[in-house]
Amino acid sequence: MSFIRGVYAVAIGVLIVLLVIFGIGAFYPANAMDVFIIVLPLGAALAVAGALVHGRHGILGASLILGGTGTMIFAITPYRLDSLWRFIGIAVILAVLLVVGLKVLPALRSDSAD
Repeated sequence: MSFIRGVYAVAIGVLIVLLVIFGIGAFYPANAMDVFIIVLPLGAALAVAGALVHGRHGILGASLILGGTGTMIFAITPYRLDSLWRFIGIAVILAVLLVVGLKVLPALRSDSAD
């Protein structure tokens, strides 16, 4: 059962990332370089929201964390993005994951002790 839950969480996470990627492609000009400024905070918000709902809705929280992380990674991958912006993006991703980890990992430890 936990394998199915894991696959389900990963599937939702991947679909969140694909929704953002294709949404940007469908509704935003192709050569706009300010996608980073929109997508990075969106991914961070998704990951933090996942950490906040993880206690009540574990699978949904994990999916949002995965989707948010993938979205943030997508934000730093444009070909013409300056190295400074990539550095800032990676720093934001790391900070968000550390905060999310501090929120979620203690909850996982207490669940496994029961």
